[in-house]
Amino acid sequence: MNLIKTFMLSNPLISILIILPFTMIFTVAIFSLILDIVLPGLLALWLAGWVYTSLTGLHWRRNIHEPFWFVGVETNKP
Repeated sequence: MNLIKTFMLSNPLISILIILPFTMIFTVAIFSLILDIVLPGLLALWLAGWVYTSLTGLHWRRNIHEPFWFVGVETNKP
C-alpha cells in the first residue's frame, strides 16, 4: 500500500488519469438514474396532481404553490 501511495504522490497526473474512468462511470450511473427514473417520476406525480385537480374542480393554483400537496408530510409550523 505504501508503494501505491508513494507512486500517487510522485505522479499526481497519472494517478488522476487512472482514477478518472472509475469516477466517470460512477457519475454517469448516478446521473442516468436521476434522469431516467427520479425526474420522470416526479414529473408524473406533478402531472397527476394537475389532472386530479382539473377533474375534481379544485383550484389549480395549489399545484403551483404546493406541487406535492397529496403526499401529506406533517410539519410543525409555529
